[in-house]
Amino acid sequence: MIENLLIRGVSSYSPNAPTLIGPLKRVSMLYGQNGTGKSTIGNYLQTPGEACYQSCSMAPADPEREILVYNHAFMEMNFHEDVAQPGVFTLNAGNIEAENALNAAQAAIKLLSTQQEEEMAKGKSSKAARDAEMQALKDGLWKLKTPFDGSPLAYCFQGVNTKDRLLERIQATPEAPEAVTNAELMAEATELQAATDAQLPSISLVGFPSSELEPNPIFREIITGTDNSYLAGLIHALGHSDWVQHALSLPPIDGDLCPFCQQPLPEGFHGEIAKIFDKTYEQRIRDLTNLQRRYAGAVEQTQQRLSSPSYQKPSFQLAIANLTAALQRNVQAIEKKMASPSIVVELESSVGLVEALNECIAVEQEKIDAFNLKVKNKQVHLAQIKDRFWGVLRTSAGALLGHYAQVDQELAQAQQNARDAIEALRVKARAEREIIAQSRAAITNIDQSVDSINHWLRILGLKGFELTKEEGDVPQYRLQRPEQRAGVFKTLSEGEKTLISFLYFLEVCNGELNATAGKLISDRIIVIDDPISSLSHNYVYDIASLIKRHVISPNTRFQQVIILTHNLFFFHEMVKLMNEDGGRGRGNDGQQEGQLALFRITKSEYSAVVAMQPKEIQNDYQSFWQAIKDALNGRTSATVIPNMMRNILEYYFTFVHRQDRLAKALEDLSDEDPQFRSLYRYINRESHADAVNITDFGEIDPAVYVERFRQVFVRTEFQEHYDKMMG
Repeated sequence: MIENLLIRGVSSYSPNAPTLIGPLKRVSMLYGQNGTGKSTIGNYLQTPGEACYQSCSMAPADPEREILVYNHAFMEMNFHEDVAQPGVFTLNAGNIEAENALNAAQAAIKLLSTQQEEEMAKGKSSKAARDAEMQALKDGLWKLKTPFDGSPLAYCFQGVNTKDRLLERIQATPEAPEAVTNAELMAEATELQAATDAQLPSISLVGFPSSELEPNPIFREIITGTDNSYLAGLIHALGHSDWVQHALSLPPIDGDLCPFCQQPLPEGFHGEIAKIFDKTYEQRIRDLTNLQRRYAGAVEQTQQRLSSPSYQKPSFQLAIANLTAALQRNVQAIEKKMASPSIVVELESSVGLVEALNECIAVEQEKIDAFNLKVKNKQVHLAQIKDRFWGVLRTSAGALLGHYAQVDQELAQAQQNARDAIEALRVKARAEREIIAQSRAAITNIDQSVDSINHWLRILGLKGFELTKEEGDVPQYRLQRPEQRAGVFKTLSEGEKTLISFLYFLEVCNGELNATAGKLISDRIIVIDDPISSLSHNYVYDIASLIKRHVISPNTRFQQVIILTHNLFFFHEMVKLMNEDGGRGRGNDGQQEGQLALFRITKSEYSAVVAMQPKEIQNDYQSFWQAIKDALNGRTSATVIPNMMRNILEYYFTFVHRQDRLAKALEDLSDEDPQFRSLYRYINRESHADAVNITDFGEIDPAVYVERFRQVFVRTEFQEHYDKMMG
């Protein structure tokens, strides 16, 4: 059974927004005025494979579905000029054995169909489960991606902006062979992306040339005066050489007094002192002073260099601190030696400390060199990071992919089992259909359908022609009058053509054009498009009764029936017949519960189809009001408004016998509002034949025109009726 129809891009239906018709029931009826798009639906169901219907579809799809459509195309195809119609084969009880085989085969096919539906349900369930597992996998992989959104590694997902693409990318990526973490890749990407195209400056190794001064023996030398003076022994014995030498630098207070104790000095004392600190002593002091100046200057330069930004790396600080401390201690030791030349000092060697610092610098320089190499080929390295990242992500997704592969394999096997079972059932069904075809060939004839059509022609009062059977290899019908054999169809009225073609269609629905056909009649879908076109009003009930008797009842006759009509009376009649007493499974409103679906088709710029409830079914008068409301809401063309207004006023004011009040109101409104004088004259039923009356109202604004229409009811004191009808 067809559950939904989707119509798009054909005839009056929108080329962009699809029109969904559904859900359809076993019996579905669609009502719409001429030109709204009914025939398009019937034509699509008749020939869905035509190119113009490439944007249309029906669900569920079934290319083997048998759909019989009655419309003008059916009439033109089967009744034109002097062509005989193919004979419709029907069954009679001529061969009991073949009939029993036929019934058994039909029962077997129904059972096989039930089993096939069960297997299809299993297959659909397995497919749905596979789809759910696939969606769960995609969701899980997407969660792995989410932490990297907005991060330095986000560029790795460029072009991977959907769950499907993420799955494809991960499945196409091998797991990472190297032990690398996302944190490491994040740091590399951050550094590269933050860097400009300029390379990082190199860091020079540290040198301290003055380290060669540190082992100088002068620092361990005891520098004292000579022994040429009689005072030398005493000074050396007392160890006061540095003290005495220091005193010589003090300004004398009195040449005959000691600068320390201020006691009188012996004669010739100064000369004897000068003999002790001779030129040799002074040279050693000058050598020591020169060493101090050179070393202190080298230390100062080294400290300034190490304070530059290049050497402020955290990895350098300990080595720099150790070197700086050692150099400062050496400076202090030299200063101490200068203050007391006779003492021995030992300077620390800075060579090892400089080497330790340079080792740290070398490590950092390797990083700088590696980074500068990356900067020179930035995009290449970013691409390498990207490849490594996807390998890590693939490794992270391993558990999800493994679980999905295991579950999907099991579900795929279950789905394949269902397919195999369905194919086996189809093979059995084909065998049963062959039995049906053979049995039908033994008991079918066309005489029964000839008699049936002629019987209904007499009941409907159509006389003067009948169907006759033409003998031949392929039995056929031909229309015939008693006095005329050829060209009979041309002489029929449009109404007679409609009736004879519809009776023939009913026989086709309930029979076979091929005596050996193997399809089940109960699987057919019947579509009837405006069966009362060109018929007199008195035939509406007859056609509705024929449809109810030969198409709709009993429920098992056909799988589905779809009826389209523009005639409101016929629409009412069909709904009434569907709700007759005695029907099974009716709901509280009399409608066969779950068996009948109603739809209304309207057209504004494009056709639209909306579902209806039984309580919404209207008579002709109500439909005029509905047309105005549809135009007001943009569901149908505004050009219908003047004619609908005129019909409403004719119906209503004739019914209430107040045509005089209507004429007076229209005349007053026409005088007060000259802009709409043509409208008021048009809807005045007494001015239809007026030569000045015009029906071309130009661009119609529905809201403005409806307001003018409301004023008519206000002036005639029937506004309450207007409000009720407009809802």
